[in-house]
Amino acid sequence: MDDMENQMGLFEIPKINKPAPVKKAAEKAAPVRKAIEKAQNQVVKKQRQPVAKPVKRAVKAPTVKAVSGLVPEGDVRLTANIRQDLHLKLKIAAAHRRTTIGEMIEELIDRYVADH
Repeated sequence: MDDMENQMGLFEIPKINKPAPVKKAAEKAAPVRKAIEKAQNQVVKKQRQPVAKPVKRAVKAPTVKAVSGLVPEGDVRLTANIRQDLHLKLKIAAAHRRTTIGEMIEELIDRYVADH
C-alpha cells in the first residue's frame, strides 16, 4: 500500500457538498431581502452627499538639495569614465561624509586648481 494514497495534496481543496436551498425559505426571505436592500441603498445615498472641502493653506516648500537626474541652475552635467574600484571607494567615502559624489568631486577639483 502506498503511503501517499490517502493524503491530501498541498493545494487541493476538499470538495464540500452544500445542501440544496429550500424554496419555501427563499420565498419567505424575499420581502426581508428587499427591505434590507432598500435600507442599504438609503445608506449609500447618504454617503454620496458632498462633504465640505477643507480649506487649503499655502505651505512653504522646504529647501531641497539637487535631485538625481536634475541639473541645478548654474551647474553643468559632467560625464567621466573611471575604474569601478575607484568609483566604489568614492561612493563609500561620500556616504561616510554624508555628502554626494558630485560635491566631493567639486571640492577635489577646487583643491587641484588652487594648487596648480
